[in-house]
Amino acid sequence: MVGDRDTSLVNKPFPLILIGLRAAGKSTLGRDLADHLHVSFEDLDDLALARTGAESVEAVFEISGEVAWRNAERDAFLAWLDAPSAILACGGGAPCVPQIETALQSCHACIVYLHASVDALVARRKGEDDARPALFDAGGVDKEVTQAYEERDARYRALAQYVLEVGSQEPQDSLHALRQIVEK
Repeated sequence: MVGDRDTSLVNKPFPLILIGLRAAGKSTLGRDLADHLHVSFEDLDDLALARTGAESVEAVFEISGEVAWRNAERDAFLAWLDAPSAILACGGGAPCVPQIETALQSCHACIVYLHASVDALVARRKGEDDARPALFDAGGVDKEVTQAYEERDARYRALAQYVLEVGSQEPQDSLHALRQIVEK
């Protein structure tokens, strides 16, 4: 042990990048895993938001639009690649930004897709007080999640080295499964 960082992690799959739809648990599981392993964690939404100077993602969408948000995500991700934390949680749409997708395809990171069914994601979204902007003019959470899933699932699977089913298990079980991936 050097400081509070476990040196046995040096040969582990870091950086670790978590991708998945909104409400899959990327930020929560990423933070919990980083805390458990005593490694660094970043949330791409936070990094992108800091670049905009806005107070919230909603404000960026409202004032500048989605294109401005995606540009901030792209810039934040490319900057993160220069000095990566051990674990990064990507926003749900980040892997769909062409420059981020290309970088994900060629970077030397372990990419894990946190997968949950549409029904599980809808239930999570309906159970949270989510002020983030709607992704599509889909007409409600059910349709929005379905459309996002249909548009993104294959892309996420193509980018990921691992697909971790998180929709039907308790958070601690998902964390344990994620730890197993890292500790291989």
